[in-house]
Amino acid sequence: MAQSEDEQLVVVSQVLVADINIGYEDIVNTQVIAFNGKSVKNLKELAKMVESCNDEFLKFDLEYQQIVVLQTKNAKAATLDILTTHCIPSAMSDDLKQ
Repeated sequence: MAQSEDEQLVVVSQVLVADINIGYEDIVNTQVIAFNGKSVKNLKELAKMVESCNDEFLKFDLEYQQIVVLQTKNAKAATLDILTTHCIPSAMSDDLKQ
């Protein structure tokens, strides 16, 4: 049950194949519980937290006690290549950019 009107489940539907994601390819349809120790309220909030992250690592706590840890600098640098490889025009929809 949602605790507030803007609370939504955030789910990793698929991990795109890339060198930075090696070992995480089998994660599908899994809820994101927290990012760098902070609870995830909705997708827009998670996008803001990731974009503004200056920590050394991006740490995603998922359901089933799964954890995804990526080096922030390398992950952000790999984004454009991943989007190009998978023919994705943008890292996020316009509503998440606001």
